[in-house]
Amino acid sequence: MKNYSAKNDFKFGWVSLLVTGAMVLGSGAVNLAFANPHTTILKKNTPSKYAVREELEGTSSVINHVRIPHGCNGTDIRAMSLVFPNGNTTAVATDNNESVDLVDHIEGSPVSDIGAVQDKNIFRHIAEVEANGPFGENVRAIHYTNGKLDAHHVGLVPWNSNFPKFKEGSCATSLKVNIAIANYCTRSRTAENRADIWIGHLTELFNDPAVVSQSPPNFWPHLIVVRDQENNPLAPECGEGFGIEVSPSDEDIDAYLPIRRYWPFPQSNGGADE
Repeated sequence: MKNYSAKNDFKFGWVSLLVTGAMVLGSGAVNLAFANPHTTILKKNTPSKYAVREELEGTSSVINHVRIPHGCNGTDIRAMSLVFPNGNTTAVATDNNESVDLVDHIEGSPVSDIGAVQDKNIFRHIAEVEANGPFGENVRAIHYTNGKLDAHHVGLVPWNSNFPKFKEGSCATSLKVNIAIANYCTRSRTAENRADIWIGHLTELFNDPAVVSQSPPNFWPHLIVVRDQENNPLAPECGEGFGIEVSPSDEDIDAYLPIRRYWPFPQSNGGADE
């Protein structure tokens, strides 16, 4: 586990990557918090795909951002965790929802060389959680603690990564990478303002629909890796090909998404501290 600690003179008053809820775009004002009420991976706006976050296969050293649009029922956010599908995963073909083996389709892990960016504007302590798994030793999660994001501001939290290449013999055209995100606001074990959990479904540990997003159903923060059809075209027998969607397993979510002192972490156990 790699740790980054802030200096004692850190001040929350100076926030370069904290975006206020209203921005002026051209001649109109857009309230970002209400334009998209869910915590997501920040989109890359283009004239033709303004609502899609895509990366070309094999792209490296990409600075990504988690976009946090609001606090927990009006309560400031104090901690956050991310879990990547780099260990035990569930992967399905998007055209028929049948299970696929990622080893047959991509080189390496869905998100590789993950690194926290030393940015202390919201969270003063950052810890990378590494573990061995099906894709070898890699970062499974990032924990952000000792922080404060005003409930009515929009926050951007950066992290670095590389993205995989599709294997030549694969018929996959895209890889939707789902990332589990938890925003922690209070130490309560029952209050609805204790957390906002952004995963596609309930798990054994994250089992409260009051704090686990259920709208729309199966919502995940995600980004999409797209095949380079010019330099890595599909074989003729692939036809139009198919997409793949990969998510961290329930086991990995329950193992790496909790942060000590916050629900649903067992109160008597150790782990990532605030």
